Amino acid sequence: MKTEYVLDSSAWYEYLGGTLKGAKIRKIIEEQEVESSIIAIAELSDKCLREARPFEDYLKFIQQRAAILPLTLHIASESGKLKKERRTTKPTFSLADGIHLATAIERKAILVSADDDFEGLPNILLI
Repeated sequence: MKTEYVLDSSAWYEYLGGTLKGAKIRKIIEEQEVESSIIAIAELSDKCLREARPFEDYLKFIQQRAAILPLTLHIASESGKLKKERRTTKPTFSLADGIHLATAIERKAILVSADDDFEGLPNILLI
Protein backbone atom coordinates (compact mmCIF):
# COMPACT_ATOMS: atom_id res chain seq x y z
CA MET A 1 0.00 0.00 0.00
CA LYS A 2 1.28 3.46 -0.91
CA THR A 3 1.74 5.86 1.96
CA GLU A 4 -0.50 8.85 1.45
CA TYR A 5 0.34 10.87 4.55
CA VAL A 6 3.44 12.44 6.08
CA LEU A 7 2.84 13.81 9.58
CA ASP A 8 4.83 16.66 11.04
CA SER A 9 5.54 17.08 14.75
CA SER A 10 2.52 19.30 15.36
CA ALA A 11 0.16 16.63 14.02
CA TRP A 12 1.68 13.98 16.30
CA TYR A 13 1.62 16.36 19.26
CA GLU A 14 -2.08 17.09 18.79
CA TYR A 15 -2.98 13.43 18.33
CA LEU A 16 -0.88 12.13 21.22
CA GLY A 17 -2.10 14.95 23.45
CA GLY A 18 -5.71 13.90 22.85
CA THR A 19 -6.79 17.30 21.55
CA LEU A 20 -9.77 18.05 19.30
CA LYS A 21 -7.37 18.76 16.45
CA GLY A 22 -5.72 15.40 17.07
CA ALA A 23 -9.08 13.63 16.96
CA LYS A 24 -9.51 14.87 13.37
CA ILE A 25 -6.65 12.63 12.23
CA ARG A 26 -7.37 9.58 14.38
CA LYS A 27 -8.52 7.46 11.40
CA ILE A 28 -5.46 8.42 9.37
CA ILE A 29 -3.04 7.43 12.12
CA GLU A 30 -4.90 4.30 13.18
CA GLU A 31 -5.95 2.97 9.76
CA GLN A 32 -3.48 4.28 7.16
CA GLU A 33 0.21 3.80 6.56
CA VAL A 34 1.89 7.02 7.66
CA GLU A 35 5.40 8.42 7.65
CA SER A 36 7.29 11.20 9.39
CA SER A 37 10.64 12.85 8.92
CA ILE A 38 13.29 12.19 11.54
CA ILE A 39 13.11 15.97 12.08
CA ALA A 40 9.55 15.57 13.39
CA ILE A 41 10.93 13.24 16.05
CA ALA A 42 13.58 15.78 17.06
CA GLU A 43 11.00 18.57 17.25
CA LEU A 44 8.63 16.41 19.28
CA SER A 45 11.43 15.46 21.68
CA ASP A 46 12.25 19.12 22.20
CA LYS A 47 8.64 20.14 22.80
CA CYS A 48 7.95 17.23 25.17
CA LEU A 49 11.04 17.99 27.24
CA ARG A 50 10.10 21.67 27.49
CA GLU A 51 6.57 20.76 28.60
CA ALA A 52 7.41 17.72 30.77
CA ARG A 53 5.45 15.34 28.54
CA PRO A 54 6.22 11.60 28.14
CA PHE A 55 8.38 11.65 25.01
CA GLU A 56 9.55 8.03 25.33
CA ASP A 57 5.94 6.81 25.34
CA TYR A 58 5.16 9.03 22.35
CA LEU A 59 8.22 7.76 20.50
CA LYS A 60 7.33 4.11 21.09
CA PHE A 61 3.85 4.69 19.69
CA ILE A 62 5.14 6.59 16.65
CA GLN A 63 7.66 3.84 15.90
CA GLN A 64 4.83 1.28 15.96
CA ARG A 65 2.56 3.31 13.67
CA ALA A 66 4.83 5.20 11.28
CA ALA A 67 7.86 4.84 9.08
CA ILE A 68 10.53 7.30 10.17
CA LEU A 69 12.16 8.85 7.11
CA PRO A 70 15.77 10.05 6.99
CA LEU A 71 16.89 13.50 6.01
CA THR A 72 18.38 13.06 2.54
CA LEU A 73 20.62 15.43 0.61
CA HIS A 74 17.79 16.14 -1.81
CA ILE A 75 15.32 16.96 0.97
CA ALA A 76 17.91 19.12 2.74
CA SER A 77 18.60 21.02 -0.47
CA GLU A 78 14.95 21.52 -1.34
CA SER A 79 13.97 22.57 2.19
CA GLY A 80 16.07 25.72 2.00
CA LYS A 81 14.44 26.70 -1.29
CA LEU A 82 10.97 26.06 0.11
CA LYS A 83 11.72 28.11 3.22
CA LYS A 84 12.97 31.07 1.18
CA GLU A 85 9.94 30.92 -1.11
CA ARG A 86 7.40 30.53 1.70
CA ARG A 87 8.89 33.28 3.87
CA THR A 88 7.56 35.86 1.40
CA THR A 89 4.06 35.23 2.78
CA LYS A 90 4.66 33.38 6.06
CA PRO A 91 7.56 34.99 7.95
CA THR A 92 7.59 32.29 10.64
CA PHE A 93 8.00 29.40 8.17
CA SER A 94 11.01 27.52 9.54
CA LEU A 95 13.69 25.34 8.04
CA ALA A 96 12.06 22.37 9.82
CA ASP A 97 8.78 23.30 8.09
CA GLY A 98 10.68 23.23 4.81
CA ILE A 99 12.02 19.77 5.63
CA HIS A 100 8.52 18.45 6.39
CA LEU A 101 7.18 19.94 3.17
CA ALA A 102 10.08 18.69 1.05
CA THR A 103 9.66 15.23 2.57
CA ALA A 104 5.97 15.12 1.68
CA ILE A 105 6.66 16.39 -1.83
CA GLU A 106 9.35 13.77 -2.38
CA ARG A 107 7.02 11.03 -1.12
CA LYS A 108 4.12 12.39 -3.24
CA ALA A 109 2.08 12.41 -0.04
CA ILE A 110 -0.23 14.74 1.84
CA LEU A 111 1.45 16.63 4.66
CA VAL A 112 -0.64 16.58 7.85
CA SER A 113 0.01 19.51 10.17
CA ALA A 114 -1.51 21.79 12.78
CA ASP A 115 0.89 24.56 11.72
CA ASP A 116 -0.80 27.53 10.02
CA ASP A 117 2.42 28.26 8.13
CA PHE A 118 1.29 25.60 5.62
CA GLU A 119 -2.07 27.27 5.03
CA GLY A 120 -2.99 27.62 1.36
CA LEU A 121 -0.41 25.16 0.04
CA PRO A 122 -1.47 22.18 -2.09
CA ASN A 123 -1.46 18.66 -0.65
CA ILE A 124 -1.70 19.86 2.94
CA LEU A 125 -4.20 18.56 5.48
CA LEU A 126 -4.32 21.35 8.03
CA ILE A 127 -5.94 20.23 11.28
